[in-house]
Amino acid sequence: DIKYYPDYDTDYEDATCLPGKMNGRPSFDSMAECCIGAYPAQTSGACFAGMDSPPTVAPTTEADKKWFKDPESNDFTTGTCINDGPVPSGYVAYGTNAECCAGEYSTQTSGACYAGMANAPSAAPSAVADIKYYPDYDTDYEDATCLPGKMNGR
Repeated sequence: DIKYYPDYDTDYEDATCLPGKMNGRPSFDSMAECCIGAYPAQTSGACFAGMDSPPTVAPTTEADKKWFKDPESNDFTTGTCINDGPVPSGYVAYGTNAECCAGEYSTQTSGACYAGMANAPSAAPSAVADIKYYPDYDTDYEDATCLPGKMNGR
């Protein structure tokens, strides 16, 4: 069985693990275990990069994906947002599909961007924009919210 030991003779950020055993140094069953055990704070990634088959970056989770204007949406009236790849250079990245639609298609009267959402709103956001809100002064300050409608004098 091949063992691996840390190369303490090399600068920490450039160091990797070496096959074999060396007296006075810890030994590990795999190079990955050695990198994790000997260089846990290494920011360069040099130890893992020295592996025959280095690990790839962590998979992207749904929460990590950013929304952006679909580069294929050439017609503003039918334009939508996507999150199925890296954000192209020069494009604005948004945390949600709704934020992207609001940022990229705020004046789109067709509602195509919002209609393309998995959980599309039931009314176009422009209708929501027409609702006015006023502060609820009848509730304690800490619990108060704004109420929809129109209140005389407020």
